[in-house]
Amino acid sequence: MAELLPEKWMKVMAVTTTVLGVVASIATSRASFYITKSQLSIAQEADQWAYYQAKSIKEDLYEIKVKALQFKEVGALAFQKDFIGQAIQQYSKDIKRYGKEKAEIKKYAEGDERQNRLFSKRAAQFSLSVVFAQIAILLSSIAVLLKLRRLWFLGLVFGLISLFFIANGFLVFLKI
Repeated sequence: MAELLPEKWMKVMAVTTTVLGVVASIATSRASFYITKSQLSIAQEADQWAYYQAKSIKEDLYEIKVKALQFKEVGALAFQKDFIGQAIQQYSKDIKRYGKEKAEIKKYAEGDERQNRLFSKRAAQFSLSVVFAQIAILLSSIAVLLKLRRLWFLGLVFGLISLFFIANGFLVFLKI
């Protein structure tokens, strides 16, 4: 009868180690998922800002053209002034259009930035969960080998910390 209790205790410790392995696998999967999402979000944000800069360059070019035409208009003949005035009006419309487009692009780029912060925070939480789950697995495994119940309890504490970080990884969006 005395041998049944230690064997039962060893089975509980082995099952606990297996559960901790599953927790570590889930956390690893989620961490890599959010790291990938973060990298994609960074690339998308960079694309938006590059697009914004391209629109700014075009807007600046049209502003330069308007200023150049305004200088030409000063010494132009009457029939040339009409043509130059129409060109200035068209370029001015384009400048306004680029300004509106830039505002919209900026809004999308800033949204991508917020999304990237969320993905990064989630990835960090899941990564911390992996670290604590691995420590818990290590402690639990050593406890089985050395038959030290206290070490197993310490492993459970690290396992609970790991579960806290997993839960926080899923709920981190509530903090933003």
